Amino acid sequence: MWDKLTRTERGRLALGSIVLASVFFVAFNALTGALFTAERLDLTKDRLFTLSAGTKKVLSEVGEPIDIRFYYSKKLDEIGPQIARHAARVRDLLGEFARLSDGRIRIKTFDPQPFSPEEDLAVSDGLQGLPFDQSGTKVYFGVAGTNTTDDVDQIPYLAPERANFLEYDLIRMVNNLANPEKAPVALYSDLPLSGTQQDNFRPWVILSALRQLFDVRLLDKGATKIDAGVDLLIVAQPSVLKDEMLYEIDQFVMRGGRVLAFVDPYAESMAQAGPMMGRLPPPGVTIGQMKPLLESWGVEMPLTKFVGDANAAQRVGAPGPDGRTVAVNYLAWLVLEGDNFNRDDAVSAELRRVVVNSAGAIEKREGGTTTVEPLIWTSKVAQRIDVMQLAQQPDPVRIEKEFQSEGRSFMLAARITGPVKSAYPDGPSQAVLDAQENDEARAALKAAHLAEAKQPVNIILVADADLLADNNWLNVQDMVGQRLTVPIANNADFAINALDNLRGGGALSGLRGRGLSVRPFKVIAKMEKAADQAFRAKEQELRQLLTEAEQKIRRLQGDEGGNTILTVAQQAEIDASRASMLDLRRELRDVQRSLREDVESLEWSVRVYNIWLMPVLVAVFAIGLAVFRRVRAARYYRAEH
Repeated sequence: MWDKLTRTERGRLALGSIVLASVFFVAFNALTGALFTAERLDLTKDRLFTLSAGTKKVLSEVGEPIDIRFYYSKKLDEIGPQIARHAARVRDLLGEFARLSDGRIRIKTFDPQPFSPEEDLAVSDGLQGLPFDQSGTKVYFGVAGTNTTDDVDQIPYLAPERANFLEYDLIRMVNNLANPEKAPVALYSDLPLSGTQQDNFRPWVILSALRQLFDVRLLDKGATKIDAGVDLLIVAQPSVLKDEMLYEIDQFVMRGGRVLAFVDPYAESMAQAGPMMGRLPPPGVTIGQMKPLLESWGVEMPLTKFVGDANAAQRVGAPGPDGRTVAVNYLAWLVLEGDNFNRDDAVSAELRRVVVNSAGAIEKREGGTTTVEPLIWTSKVAQRIDVMQLAQQPDPVRIEKEFQSEGRSFMLAARITGPVKSAYPDGPSQAVLDAQENDEARAALKAAHLAEAKQPVNIILVADADLLADNNWLNVQDMVGQRLTVPIANNADFAINALDNLRGGGALSGLRGRGLSVRPFKVIAKMEKAADQAFRAKEQELRQLLTEAEQKIRRLQGDEGGNTILTVAQQAEIDASRASMLDLRRELRDVQRSLREDVESLEWSVRVYNIWLMPVLVAVFAIGLAVFRRVRAARYYRAEH
């Protein structure tokens, strides 16, 4: 039939087909846009725009309305496209929050202008104003939220550098507003948290910090039960663990409780407390008592070994062989920085410096059912060292001299998740049963026993308890009779981050860094870098000539003995210098213009390839297919005739 059509008819038919296809394409897009407004297709490598199951769970459980105010100063668009893209992502994410919460999360957007009511509201919400120019104008980029009981939570500045934790930060704020009551935390410890006689019984600062954020309930040394309604437990170097308490911790985890444990082969802070602590337990006793729990959690720790790290060791003064004080790397005291932290876990992502003393090593147990993810680790220039070298009179010089690296790194803190079976597979031990008051209590204990966890466990294990001590992360100064504490390490941040993360249960702990939200074009970045270097060189040349011109003017004025009237020759020199400056400024603008032209040309090409390449390929394929059909039809026609 095609061959029976005239050339004009074929052209009209082809043109009509193209028009019809275009109309169909536009109509299809309009229809799908109207019918499927809530549907999303995330094709990014790291699934940047796909909300996690934990986030959706938190949003679905929001009961009372939550108002979120998003502050973004439009002036920030002038800084560059990166911050504008980050702001667009924040808007999209907040919009998803509102949609998935069935409208219980209400979003309002503000552009705070200087001295406007919106700026006053941003300041009252606790947002951080950023200086924008020399006139003192401030810009804002943050969010604040309130609930029905007027609780306020905020992110003062939504830093683009933290883009891969944006979902975590926002859902954490929503979770705090949806659950405003201080979460109860049971604390079971033999550390001198309440202070010692040496420091006038002043509580450790970490305890005060925890009490500001949580309902901390200290458990007595002889405690055998964890209060009902408590879902968070801190175990910090208990020296005596009764059978009943060990079993209680095991069943607490089986019921879904979350644990932050600090277990140390040798707690130096207890030794330094002296007589206040009574008779000190031998090194490794806490690890030994908790061994059944650690094994059921899928990890193990050497009882009497601490980890020395030559790359992280603190420099201290110690007596040498001849009695003189020498500088030595004390391998028991480590300052961990940079590459020692897991940047993909929200608990450790922002840490910069953590100080530990005689920390132990965490090892994944063979055959364990859990996932053990490192949060903090040593370098590979590390060795496990006998802790008995610290128990009596530590000799840093000897420890360093005998150090032999094992050529591997060791976990100092880890997150443990996954399915777990009880350390008491046959039910409570006889010792636990014997401690019950009567047969009825024993029968109830047996009946309530859980042989495996109801849900995947969430535990953070730290192989050092001394990191909580003030001297490891605080610098205390006396300012006009006031005790001023200045943090010098992120020890407290780590502990609070861990507890706050565990508080969110599976919803928050399951969130990790989403990778890079901005995947830069390497060629464009290289071009910008090269042009920027050229620009900087011109800028330096300009500044140098300006300085020389100013010096020349001062010298010429000085030659006249302070007379401000210049000769014609001197004025000509100054005019020539100024003309040279104008030429340089012109060149500087040319460099900038050339930079933008080259980059914009390449960006335009990239956009053309991304937007038009596929349609062009489809069109070429369609034309090729039409030609192929025409040729085949012509051959068929000739064969028939």
